Amino acid sequence: MIFYFTGSGNSEYVANALSVALGDRCVFIPDVLEADVTYELADGERLGFVFPVYAWGVPELVAKFIANLSVKGAEYVYFVCTCGDDTGKTKEQMLDIARSRNWNVALGYAVQMPNTYVCLPGFDVDAPEVEKQKLSNAKVRMDEVILHLKNYDRGCFDTLPGAMAWFKSAVARPFFNKYLITAKPFHSQDNCIHCGRCEKECPMGNIKLSAVSSRPEWGERCVGCLRCYHLCPTNSIQYGTFTKGKGQYCYKKQ
Repeated sequence: MIFYFTGSGNSEYVANALSVALGDRCVFIPDVLEADVTYELADGERLGFVFPVYAWGVPELVAKFIANLSVKGAEYVYFVCTCGDDTGKTKEQMLDIARSRNWNVALGYAVQMPNTYVCLPGFDVDAPEVEKQKLSNAKVRMDEVILHLKNYDRGCFDTLPGAMAWFKSAVARPFFNKYLITAKPFHSQDNCIHCGRCEKECPMGNIKLSAVSSRPEWGERCVGCLRCYHLCPTNSIQYGTFTKGKGQYCYKKQ
């Protein structure tokens, strides 16, 4: 069974590739957040978690979901995370979460995918040639991950921590989570066409079109996935002034 979260579609690509190759069930985490269910794994069924790295760590939504997940038969546990560049101490965070559940993580991989974070100066989507190369490399990377999982290999970890991993995850990450995971700066510009795509696509159901202006309004459940920004057909949705002139990206099947 594979539980996954995605905003831009990068992690959905990974989760679906694993599901097809391994024949394992695939569940979108927001769809089951409110479900009072105990999942029972079949003999030999793997338990996998797929998610994007946010601020050099596990998204808080995913961490809380795993901590509260009711599951039986978790004998082989793994995670695959997606990142634009590196992951900091994401591996260590996942191992800590797993230990709190008395799980031994067998495998942990990072798959580098096109950048999606645009909400600070100096952060933007990748140039088209870089995006294309990352997607090509990701296919090769996924073949490696899938082979290990088919063999039920253990002790396989390659999570691309990058330089200054401790600083990024221990110092920068808390700042990001406290001050930058908020919907308050989101707004739409005058070129909004009131199509409602942002409302429909928000994985957290956090966007509603105003009854007065027919433009999006954001609630309190934002997790910072930026799906609304990247999918807006007119690039009307902006995050304060930080996203002005920046690009958009969502995974498309190659």
